Amino acid sequence: MMRYILMSVITACMFFSCSTDKENSVLDEESIVGTWSFTGLNIDNADSPDDLALANEVIGILIASGCEILVLDFNSDQTVMATAKDFTETGNDVNAAGTGLLIECPSEVETSSSVWTLEGDQLTFVDENNVEETITIQLDGNTLTLPAEIVDEDNLTGAEAIFTRQ
Repeated sequence: MMRYILMSVITACMFFSCSTDKENSVLDEESIVGTWSFTGLNIDNADSPDDLALANEVIGILIASGCEILVLDFNSDQTVMATAKDFTETGNDVNAAGTGLLIECPSEVETSSSVWTLEGDQLTFVDENNVEETITIQLDGNTLTLPAEIVDEDNLTGAEAIFTRQ
């Protein structure tokens, strides 16, 4: 009888001490407050992986050189400041050379601000023109995954942008 009670207690402790991934992935507003740097792309499920593979290579080279392509600073007052390199600046073309791609990090930056709210995994931005955009996010510790269209709407469709907490 004692063995049965002991086994029941051990089983109950094991059952209640285990957690599921769903419990760990609960998002709240405090979980995204902070500074997040764009650190890469996930193109595994994208529709046009050849085009995105080149974009991913270019992004990797820029990030490896210390270029902060996009930084999102989520504040507890539910404002967010985005600081992005201005790739429309002239003279910042990607050039192929005998030693590989020659890519320079733009010196000009653009900043924008908006208001954000988080409901479950749905992050909504409202910009200064009251344009609202809602995206689905994933948060795993210090890694925030967003649709890559937030980085480049025209060229990164279908990919995921990976941000790392600074």
